[in-house]
Amino acid sequence: MPGALGAQRTAVVVGTGPDIGRACAVAVAADGAHVVCFDRDESAAEASAEAVAAAGGTATSAVVDVTDRAAVREALTKVASEHGHVDVLVNVVGGSDWSLAAETSDEEWDRSFVLNLRQQWVVAQEALKVMTAERGAIVAIASVSGLTASTRHGAYGAAKAGLISLVRTLAIENAGRGIRVNAVAPGTIATAAREGDDHLAARIPLGRRGRSADIAAAAAFLASDKADYITGQVLVVDGGVGVRHSLIDL
Repeated sequence: MPGALGAQRTAVVVGTGPDIGRACAVAVAADGAHVVCFDRDESAAEASAEAVAAAGGTATSAVVDVTDRAAVREALTKVASEHGHVDVLVNVVGGSDWSLAAETSDEEWDRSFVLNLRQQWVVAQEALKVMTAERGAIVAIASVSGLTASTRHGAYGAAKAGLISLVRTLAIENAGRGIRVNAVAPGTIATAAREGDDHLAARIPLGRRGRSADIAAAAAFLASDKADYITGQVLVVDGGVGVRHSLIDL
């Protein structure tokens, strides 16, 4: 299946459970890559590979705990060995607790940084060891919370801000190898985890919450040759929320 990524490219999508991760796997496969679906949940990884196949692409699955560096290294080495190369990495893994910054526990803080920043660093490090030079692309799923403040999101926002900084640093450090590194920053997305938040649509200029496919389309674009001259950037996908002036809005 030819496309913007080229029929021979191999893409690893990390965190392919329902919603955004699965949509990213399908979208990247639609651009012509063979996708390897990583998830700590075997059934989720397999279901994503099946979703890719149902959409006309090719995919395999692997059970990987991305908080375990040895497991990440082994899984990525295996992908490179089986396919000859790793060209694209899309990392969707993240998660948050809701608490005031002054009331956030050490455990909540550490958990947020492990899920949203440390594992992104670990996975990117290990992927760079086996990634194809001159055509490699890394896309991290960040958040608008890493760009602007939000109550009860202190740890999550700080970790995502750190992720955005990491993306920019990796972009500069690996530009000479021809490997591009970018991020997508979603706003509020209608996922199973955020069910019941439909009232937020009234505050969004485009009049609706985001869909998983919106984020997947942005990630697939940044991973593709169409974005060949884009690196170190954060593509905000929030329906226009971030451009509204909070004090003067006539």
